[in-house]
Amino acid sequence: MAIQSSCMICRRDHSVDSWFEKESRGKKYPIVRCSACKSAYVWPRPTASEIEAIYSNLVEYSGANESGVYWPTAEQDARRIFRNFGPRILKAGAILDIGSGEGIASAEAVRCGFKVRACEPSPHACREFQKRLGFEPDPTFFSEEYAEENRGLFDGALLSHVLEHILDVDKFVQDMRIVLKPGSSLIIAVPHFGSILTTLMGEKDFFITPPIHLNYFSLPGLTALLKRNGFSVEASFTSSKVNLERYRNRLGPGRYAINTAGYLAMRLSEAFQKSIVLNVCATCL
Repeated sequence: MAIQSSCMICRRDHSVDSWFEKESRGKKYPIVRCSACKSAYVWPRPTASEIEAIYSNLVEYSGANESGVYWPTAEQDARRIFRNFGPRILKAGAILDIGSGEGIASAEAVRCGFKVRACEPSPHACREFQKRLGFEPDPTFFSEEYAEENRGLFDGALLSHVLEHILDVDKFVQDMRIVLKPGSSLIIAVPHFGSILTTLMGEKDFFITPPIHLNYFSLPGLTALLKRNGFSVEASFTSSKVNLERYRNRLGPGRYAINTAGYLAMRLSEAFQKSIVLNVCATCL
């Protein structure tokens, strides 16, 4: 396998090394890692037709993991994002929610006073979105054509757990710039490839799930990607996605006490920007 001479994410020369291969769906996907920005990604990239075939056969996501222990509600994630980044967007401005899913983040944006438009390719998610908000998202993938049709219309955009799925991240971010007004805000949430979890689990990090997740971003890597495509990172925070109530309900009083230390460690990781989800707000220049 030929390794790139420069990192796809940060573009630093001679910084990429082969890491390991992850088997999924009967195929092995090589993962490479950058020694400069500490990000990683699948290389070589799958083809667009391969990705399209995978998503067309993908079982609809239910919104909850099997254990019911680690994930908080998506509403909690959305509240955190808009509590931290909402004031940076023009009040009563228009926000585009890309890959909006069932509309949980869009609903929080509406609650905060923003006008919302969304795009979502999944028919199931579109139906659930309509039930939640009373209007439907545009039933499509975000693309260059979609961006051109909506050039300069938005005061803000949200990419919540989208960028880790994208084949051509540079082209995608460039298209984001098309739909945004100068000075507007782009809010991104991705799995954090600089977290304590990543350090401890290494190759077994449960966010490394090719070909669904193709890109594993550190903050320096994501910052470099945004900068070269016309954005300036203004603020960031990490979140642990730990839900104490689910610990209590799932594990019971005895085991709950044993696991409290783990819960507190994850919350402490937020204070040091080492939690498992990276949230970034960038300005469109």
